[in-house]
Amino acid sequence: MNSKRSNEKIIQILSEMQPIHEETDEEREHREKMAEEAIKNVAEEAPLAFPRKVAGIICVSLWLFSLIALMFGFGEIGVLLPFMLLSLGAVSGLNIPVFFKKGKIFDVVVAVIACAVCVLFALGILFVGGNR
Repeated sequence: MNSKRSNEKIIQILSEMQPIHEETDEEREHREKMAEEAIKNVAEEAPLAFPRKVAGIICVSLWLFSLIALMFGFGEIGVLLPFMLLSLGAVSGLNIPVFFKKGKIFDVVVAVIACAVCVLFALGILFVGGNR
């Protein structure tokens, strides 16, 4: 994922570039439209970019820790699985507003379902799983 700073730097470089040949009206309109779209994408993803990145890092590190712990016998699946599911639910939940702003309705529906299923299974395992 590109950061806001790198996207702004790319936009600045593209706007300062000298064309190799004379630019037609169609090419100029296309270049301006691409620059406007890049600025719009930066503005849309800015509020949730850092939390999404942090949630992704936490999710990946928790999954790796859990897999290693389960492989070497240091952890139990009943303890590690709910937290793995909660981290996955957080990642999919933080992607919902981004998909919604981009107009990807099918992705929004899939992310909502994935988030709900992960959180419900995790809570079910935490609260009901230990009562056997």
